[in-house]
Amino acid sequence: MSVHKSLFGTMPDGKNVYNYTFIDEKGQSAVVTEYACAIVQLNVLDKDGNIRDVALGYDTLAEYLADTRNFGATVGRYANRIANGRFTLNGVTYHLPVNNGPNTLHGGPQSFRKRVFESETHDDSVTFTINSPDLDCGFPGNFTLNVTVTFIDGALRMACEYSCDKDCPANITNHNYFNLNGHGRGNILNHSLVIHADKYCKADDHILALAPTVSVEGTPFDFRVHHKIGTGILSNNDEIIHANGGYDHCFELTDNKTPAAIVKGDESGITLNVSTDMPAIQFYTGNSIGHCRGKNGAFYNNYDGFALECQQFPNAINEPSFPDCVVRAGQPIKVFIEYKFSC
Repeated sequence: MSVHKSLFGTMPDGKNVYNYTFIDEKGQSAVVTEYACAIVQLNVLDKDGNIRDVALGYDTLAEYLADTRNFGATVGRYANRIANGRFTLNGVTYHLPVNNGPNTLHGGPQSFRKRVFESETHDDSVTFTINSPDLDCGFPGNFTLNVTVTFIDGALRMACEYSCDKDCPANITNHNYFNLNGHGRGNILNHSLVIHADKYCKADDHILALAPTVSVEGTPFDFRVHHKIGTGILSNNDEIIHANGGYDHCFELTDNKTPAAIVKGDESGITLNVSTDMPAIQFYTGNSIGHCRGKNGAFYNNYDGFALECQQFPNAINEPSFPDCVVRAGQPIKVFIEYKFSC
């Protein structure tokens, strides 16, 4: 594997932003940028031996600066939603900026997905680092996140380590949008999906995950065996309708089941295996992509990409029945996300 660094663009304050291109032994490649530690490209082999870029994204840094869809971004301090933008921890109530109805989404409007990470190159990896000061976006403590990225044999792995000098809720994920037929090649409704989850979270009218988790049995949320993504979207299920006409729901992963999810492209023959050691995964079908210009002159519309966001449970700081999401002062936490492609 080799890693190459190149200039992507310049921030309004004059800071240079660099991309890193990881190339594996088969000539497949991944491009990750310092801005939001975002995945910019995933160039993998299809069933005919041709390279397809299966990540939605943009050509320029300026487009990422204006992005509202979180294409490829690493998200924190707290991915997904926190109810009413507040929580109480150790007797102190903290107030966060609200940016999604009554709730805080993905850490707030100026969170990690809008920041430049520092980077350090190793022999076969790059570590992206961000330091977040006490009360940044309302969260307590001085917080550090390191994301070490490798791309070996078609597997992009993001090993995350985070710590804080005060107790703080934390939830780190990656928000890449995939289209296994290739970005800009239509929708993902005929992709087939497995999620190894017996339970999921119902959602309220603001797509906030509700506790406790409930069985997927007999619902459009049962992905324990492969079926097409579009089948559930077209089912007229009330929960799907309320989530802007698609999936935007959290699934409780089955313990020790690897991979957590498997997706197969209907036309390309590309299979994506998603693995993690985190307890949950948010499945999102790009219901609110709208209509936007992406890479290489492509235009993206609703359902043209899906996300499988490995994570802690949404709003876990306010839901005692969910697993603990607090990183304790002086006790670093390590988690990983892996996207592995094959045919």
